[in-house]
Amino acid sequence: RRQRRLFQLAGADGRSAATAPVLSIPYDQPDLQAFLRRVGFGLPAEWFTGIPFAVHRCLQCEALFQGWVLEEPQLARLYGQNDAAHRLPSESALLALAHLAHDVLLLRRLQPMPQPRVLDYGMGWARFALLAQAFGCEVTGVEVSATTRAHAQRHGIQVCDESELGVAAFDFVLVDQVLEHLSDPAPTLTRLARSLKPGGLLLAGVPGHPKLAGHFARAARDSTQLRELTDRDWDALCPTIHVNLFDATSLRALGERAGLRGFRPPFWRAAGTGLLWDQPRQWGRNFRLAWKYSRGIGTRSPLGARKSRCPNFTGEMRPSHRMYCTITGSFRP
Repeated sequence: RRQRRLFQLAGADGRSAATAPVLSIPYDQPDLQAFLRRVGFGLPAEWFTGIPFAVHRCLQCEALFQGWVLEEPQLARLYGQNDAAHRLPSESALLALAHLAHDVLLLRRLQPMPQPRVLDYGMGWARFALLAQAFGCEVTGVEVSATTRAHAQRHGIQVCDESELGVAAFDFVLVDQVLEHLSDPAPTLTRLARSLKPGGLLLAGVPGHPKLAGHFARAARDSTQLRELTDRDWDALCPTIHVNLFDATSLRALGERAGLRGFRPPFWRAAGTGLLWDQPRQWGRNFRLAWKYSRGIGTRSPLGARKSRCPNFTGEMRPSHRMYCTITGSFRP
């Protein structure tokens, strides 16, 4: 276990920012334990002896983060055992695949070369990677689980380690549902930015919860409020797993530190790549997503390579943030 007292991502200079405590409770607190049992937490109890579930807020970028994180051997055990084969079919629902295919089609519209080179960082069961491959991309994946790496390789996906990523090697990078797991996400995003070719795109996705700080603050003042926290509240900062919770401001700060600037896909180009238009739910999603992409607001706010002052994006944080990013020249730290 390692304690994080500072949050080292806010600001382009990379200096640590001041933080404030939000919530601190013992791991054996009944409401927290009830949530962990419901989700099948399964980590050894001795890992958490003598430490609290402590949440802090960065006063510069407003990100929430857990004060205690796992060390490398524990992380290797946690993420290396992602071998539950039953997760593969459950993650292959039609709508989920349509949403991933939307991203792939937009990638092909925005990067019209014959065979874009794509990196899926933290690819899991390689759903996005396999779709991108089917649409003519040359795909490489980075993943820690031996089972999911082997699954990707069996289906023709190249697999490499993070240390093997080259400079200016990819036209598109996906880092989806990864940054919230990293105790120090800034160096990872910087490495991914450096792996983009000039003119390349990066899509970062993280979970979000705009009201969690308020919910935790009430629970800190009145412990009876802990029983009012929902599974969504707990899961947004799932103990030792989701160790960061970003909003639009903090994710933009992280991107700026990596050297990224804003990029906004044209509305009709984004809308035209939506799928399943015969389903009412998708009508709203396809148009709404295209509108937000084109304005750099909402669930997927644009970022990109920074050569000048980043535009002032506004918008409400939603449960899922995704940010399109573009590199327009050689990256420099």
